[in-house]
Parts: sequence; structure tokens; C-alpha cells
Amino acid sequence: LSQTYCDPKSFAWQHEFVAFNKMANGEGAGESPLRGLGGVGRDVKLNNGNVASRILSIKIHDLDAEDKAIIENEIGGILRAIEFIYKEPGVNRPLLPSDNLDKNINKTIYRNQVNKVANAIKEIISALKNPSTQAPRTTINYQPSTSSTKSKTKLILTSTIVLALIIAGYFLYPKFSPSPKQKETAAIDKSVAVLPFVDLSEANDQGWFSDGLTEEILNSLAHINELKVISRTSSFAFKNKNLRLETIADSLHVNYIVEGSVRKAGQGFRITAQLIRANDGFHLWSTTYDRELKDILEIQQDIATKIAAALNISLDAKSKDQMIWAGTKSPEAYLAFLKGRELDKKAHSTSNLKLLSEANVFYEEGMKFDPDFINLYLYHADFYLHVVLKGMGTFPGMIGDQEAHEKFLLDLDKAIEHSKTEAQKDYFRISRTVYSNNWTNLRELIERSLKSSEAENLWSFQNFATSRVLIILGYGRRLYQIEKNILQKGKLTANVIDSDYPLFFSLLYEGKYDSSMVVLSNHDELSGDDKDVWKPYLLYKLNGSEAAFTSLQGSGIDTTELILLRSILLAEKGELIRAKKLLGNKQNNPFYIIALDKVMGREASNQLAAEWDKKLLLDFNLIDAYSFASGNPPYDLLAAPKFAQRLREAGIKTNSK
Repeated sequence: LSQTYCDPKSFAWQHEFVAFNKMANGEGAGESPLRGLGGVGRDVKLNNGNVASRILSIKIHDLDAEDKAIIENEIGGILRAIEFIYKEPGVNRPLLPSDNLDKNINKTIYRNQVNKVANAIKEIISALKNPSTQAPRTTINYQPSTSSTKSKTKLILTSTIVLALIIAGYFLYPKFSPSPKQKETAAIDKSVAVLPFVDLSEANDQGWFSDGLTEEILNSLAHINELKVISRTSSFAFKNKNLRLETIADSLHVNYIVEGSVRKAGQGFRITAQLIRANDGFHLWSTTYDRELKDILEIQQDIATKIAAALNISLDAKSKDQMIWAGTKSPEAYLAFLKGRELDKKAHSTSNLKLLSEANVFYEEGMKFDPDFINLYLYHADFYLHVVLKGMGTFPGMIGDQEAHEKFLLDLDKAIEHSKTEAQKDYFRISRTVYSNNWTNLRELIERSLKSSEAENLWSFQNFATSRVLIILGYGRRLYQIEKNILQKGKLTANVIDSDYPLFFSLLYEGKYDSSMVVLSNHDELSGDDKDVWKPYLLYKLNGSEAAFTSLQGSGIDTTELILLRSILLAEKGELIRAKKLLGNKQNNPFYIIALDKVMGREASNQLAAEWDKKLLLDFNLIDAYSFASGNPPYDLLAAPKFAQRLREAGIKTNSK
């Protein structure tokens, strides 16, 4: 594949690539002459049980997006190729045997790439010699042949000569031993990352569906004990990134990659999925589904099961049941949930409360199909929480605080009502109690939940800031251990929180800033945005404002938290006029009240704390400010009597302030 090959009007494209693809797939009038090669189509079942395509893509140039789309449209899936490309800034040409490895951005070695091609072809030819290894394709129906024997013989002879010439290149080069790095990677045996499925629909409007499908496949795989599955956060970092497969695998430290595509076709979808061995790009398994939306739950479980089989993992009935992570057996409820969640993501990224209310329409639709689908109630409740807390603005016709308060609690009650186990009920009772007017039995609920055999599954996803409450009650290290247990078992689900999150904030709350800095510096689980904020904040706590200012210089990042942190540091240096300009009116943020206390004084911060405390639902900015300041909040607890009372009910001693 070169920069000039992908021309739909060219002879080579029409009479080589497209013709081969159609004939191999059995499309068009009559049976493909290529089926004379062992009676197989385009996909070949290899002797080891895996499946490979007889279209083996080899790139000698980086392709334009338009050319790449043309190829993917023809093959009905994502293009993954063995690359013979030499790249420097401004250079994009075929790789040569004499090229300098250090100067080549791709770091590919010519002889290694030849070896990969030859190994792939060798496996395919071995399969072609054995007709019993035919790979069935559920979406293709082959018809009896009407082609002439002469045409078959000619085409078979031509194909055999071409394959023989390529294989001859393999034997001209010595076999290579794996590098130390390859041996090290191989030691991480059954490790897999699920990359975001690509939306190939013409209107590019099925992202909600492709993302949801990706996440549920990831979650299904995460429940297989023998697999190490990379989290959603890590996998989705490569969304829309045109990187080499080996680069992605090296970055994520995995041996296998799952990828696929979604294309809307009439009333249904064409879904492709494939499992790829990262070190050589070999396709261990691939398939195509031409199905209706109602089949989505069946498809995602089938994909996860087939991937497990390709990796020689046997699944018992219990394992298969655990793989059904979506929480519903109703495809209609699940699809409504996906549509709502797509709006939910946009609402949170743009602070658009109206979009969040529109998402609730889909959640309510899903409830009609499956009242026991608990996720619908939790996402539905989030809108009402934001209405009361005023975290995402307002919009005309919005319901009032009292009604939102009642509906928020009603959603949590429904989640408890429809829970399948007592442990699950306890987990949701914790959130219900946190946002109630009495914390007297909160510790009892927490203890019971953390001791439950279901604790790892339940606490891998934490909603409504409940983890922050547990941290100030002294349970941060218990949460940390739960997360470590999940990681050690290789069951990192798409919803799992960062493993160092509870430990970091526990140390922060305890005032152990040195230890917090060690966690921040040595671990990758905390996201980049968090590190941008917390490193200068910890330096401020440890070494004062000058050290923090030095850390902030030249960062080029201006998040709300960093702007407020600069305001705090300026106030520390006595530059109150500059500090006030930065302070602004960013009230829905725990750093705001910390900055307000420094810049405007305790009376101003007490006034804001009192406003937060009067809200019908506990404002978690009060919790966060209390936590970040190591239990010595930037406001007097007398100014927030409701919050102070909750703390006392949960067994936390508070001083008169």
C-alpha cells in the first residue's frame, strides 16, 4: 500500500485488490476460483485454531486519511498493516535495508519486517494445504461454481507463483532470535487492551454505540480471571490516535490488542472485531457481524468468549455469567442507556445541565424495558444532584430544588429496591445515607459493605463522591487495598477508580504531604490533570509559595484549580490585588473557598460555607475542602452546622470552630 495505490479508478485497485476481496469473500456471480485453494475464502483457519485473512496489508508509505478510509471501507474493518516505512521530519518513504535505525522515527528494522511477512504467509500456506481447517464466515453464503476450470487453474497458478516468490524472500534471510525486550513482553502472558471501536458510518454519528460496545467487551473480558485487562481510561487514551500497533502495545505493556469497527447498515450494523498479537501484528481471530441492534448483548458476549478461546482460556458457566456486565438482558434498555450516556458525557464536558436533562429521557425509556437495570437510576439521579448543587448552571424551565431533591433520593431508593443482593443494597444505602440528614448508622453500613464478599466488585465503581466521605471517616486505606486486590487479580474494569486514588487522598487528609508526593511521583494511576494540580499544591504545603510558583512557571495550563492555586500563592506573598483578579467567581470548586479564605479572609469563606451548607443535599465541596486541608478547613465548622453535625454523628470529633 503506497500513496498512489488507493485509487478506486486505477486498474490495480479494481482488478487486483477489489477483485481479490470480492472473489475471496464469494461475492458476485458464481463461486470464486480462489476457493479452489483448499476450499477456503478470504479468512483462513490456521493449524493452531486461529484465523487469518489472505489480504495481508503491507504499507510502504503513511497513508492519507482519505486513502485509509477507502481501504477500510472495502475490507469492512480497520486497517492494520506490517509497515515498511522510513520516517524523519518531512520524510515519508519506503524502508530500505540500509536505513539507520536510530534516525528512523518508526524504529523498524527491514529484515525484521520481512521476517514478520514471511511468518504470516507461511502460516497461511500451511492452512491452505489442509482443507479441514476452513474458517466459516457466518455472514457469507457461497454459491455453486459456474466458472471455467481453465480460469481456476490459471488463477491458482498465478497466486501460487506470487506466494512462492514472497516466501523465497523469507529463506534468503536468517531467522532472528527475539530481542530482550520481546522476551520481557512475552513474560506478561495473557494481557490485553481493548481499543475504542472505530465508527465507520458515513455520518460518523454512531460514536455512542461504538464506545459503549468497546466498554462492555472490555468489562466482559475483565471478569475472566486468567486475563490482565487494561482499564478503559488507558485504552481510550488512544482513541483517534493513528499510532503503530506495537507502539500502543509497548505503552500499555500488553501482548494482545482487541480492535474493531462499527458501520451503520440500513436498520442494522456491521460490526467487525479482531484479536491481534502485538509483537508481529498477526490476527489470531477476527469476525464480522451483520446484525440488528437487538442482538448487541449477544454480540459483545460472543466477542469476549471468542477472544478467550483464541487465547486458550476455558470458561465455565459461572465465568460466562460474570461476563454479562451491562446489568441487563434487555437490548432495548441497554441501547437507551448508551444513548443517554453519550449525552451525559457531553453535558459534563461542557457544563450543560439541559443536555443532562435530555439524557434522562433515554434513561426513563430504558426503565420501561427493564426496571431492574440499576445503572439507569444512578445516572438518572445525577441530573437532580446537579440541579440542587448548582454545579452546571441552569436553563429555562428547570425544576426547583425541592422537587430535584425528592427525585434524587427516589432514584437512590429505586436502586436499593432493585438490587439483587443484600451487599448491593448496602452499597447503595451508603450513598443514600451520605445525602440524608443523619449519619448515625453510616459507619455500620460502610463496615458491612467493605467486609462483604462482593466488596471488590461493588467498590470498583464509586458514585456521588462517596469515596471522599469514606476517606475523612478513616477508610481510605481499606479502599486502597480493595483496589490493589482488583489490580493483582488482573480484573481492572472500565469503571474501576485509580488504584492510588484512595491512598493519595488519605495521606493528603492525614497531612502526610511527603508521602503524598511519593505516591504522586511514583505512580501513573493518577491522571495528568490531577498531577498538574497536586504537585504545586503539595510543594506549597511542604516548602511554601516560592517552590510552588517555580513548579507552575511555564506550565501553559490554566485549569480552574491552577488559577485558584495561583491566587492562593499570590495572597501568601502579600500580592492581594493580583490575587483578587485571579479569584474571580468560580464558586463551585473546593479550591475556591481555600483561595477565598486566603484572599478575602475568614468572614468571606464562612459566608460561602454557610451557603453551601444550606443546600438540600450535602455539597461535596464542603467535604473536599475539609479533606484537602487535612481536617482544618478554610472555614469555621460553626458556619456549616449541618455538615458539622453529620461529622459528629459519624464519630468525628470537631472543635468549637
